Amino acid sequence: MKTFKSILAAILIVGTAGFLMSCESELESKGTASIGVTDAAVDAENISGVYLKVNEVQATAQGKTKTVVAFDSPKTFNVMDYQSGATYDLGEGQIDAGSYSELRFILDEGSYVKFKDGTTADLDVPSGTTSGYKVKGDYEINSDSRTNLVVDIDLRKAFVKTGSGEYKLRSTARIVNKDRSAVINGTVSGNTADKVVVYAYEKGTYKESETAEPADGESRFENSINSAVVANGQFTMAYMEEGEYDLIAVAYDENPEEDTYAFRSASEVDMMVAGSLLSVLKVEANANINVLINLDF
Repeated sequence: MKTFKSILAAILIVGTAGFLMSCESELESKGTASIGVTDAAVDAENISGVYLKVNEVQATAQGKTKTVVAFDSPKTFNVMDYQSGATYDLGEGQIDAGSYSELRFILDEGSYVKFKDGTTADLDVPSGTTSGYKVKGDYEINSDSRTNLVVDIDLRKAFVKTGSGEYKLRSTARIVNKDRSAVINGTVSGNTADKVVVYAYEKGTYKESETAEPADGESRFENSINSAVVANGQFTMAYMEEGEYDLIAVAYDENPEEDTYAFRSASEVDMMVAGSLLSVLKVEANANINVLINLDF
């Protein structure tokens, strides 16, 4: 009998220890995800705001969604207000550690577009109020640590006007780990165009065919990773991931009567970096790169 009691006690001790270890492991398998939103250049000159109303942010892994953060009332913000490295803070939350492949913004009714004359129009975000505005991209949430994620919506690609006159937000945004991203600061000389936009492409992916008039619901330079408008001879591309990039400079001519800009030409550019002339820009994590570009248009 005494032996039986000893064995039972040992089983209880081991079982309790295993339960406590399981609980501790479960607690340690959580990580914090912080979500920010940024924008890049936008082609529509008569637009002053693209406003999203976000109720909830979800993370997706293997087809299952987990809530990162939810709001008592929707967070409403103008995506266009956050460019050149500025971000809108959508908050943070704890989720299971692991590999994820998507973020979803569950939207409230009433996201809209605002024009420079003060008028507004509805913004069509397919499935935005149900399964959410979907942003695809792989990212890791590590146990007992904080991961700062930035969603680069890049309205130049995502925001389009369809042939039927509707304004639509496409799911072309990207997810960047802020703590492993780089910044490109550019200085441009020799420019005579009314407007210049610089586009970044993964090395070897740019095709001249992307300069053609885009199909309905698409944009020029569809495969670019990032873009920036040159202002006073300067531009900034924030949240660039590690890799090798080609830079494409694009000239636009202004039509003052219609307050629009028409595409003129595009060309791959060489750049001066730290005294070296390069045709391909290598970007490393956390780098702050100064680029000099001389244009001939």
